[in-house]
Amino acid sequence: MSNATGSGINGLPSKSDVIEEVRKIFVRVIGFIKPQEVSPTSHIVKDYHINTDDLSLFALEVEKHFGIKTSLQEWPSGFEPTIEGIASFVLFHLAKKK
Repeated sequence: MSNATGSGINGLPSKSDVIEEVRKIFVRVIGFIKPQEVSPTSHIVKDYHINTDDLSLFALEVEKHFGIKTSLQEWPSGFEPTIEGIASFVLFHLAKKK
């Protein structure tokens, strides 16, 4: 998936597709985590002890990949910081764009 087009409801990608893309972005950006170590319920701070610089880069990459724009204040408070929670956050912002 190169951007946010898909065949889900209202032209949005399916949640499972977004979860998979978020997981891939997380693994790529963080660099030291293996794909099989990341599940939809993985908490990106508690499970991996990621620092703020890496989290900021991850957030920017997610926004760029899905073509959404959010404020940094929305990131910590707008969702549960799990891979699935971030996917829900992405889908919420994609739906607002429609």
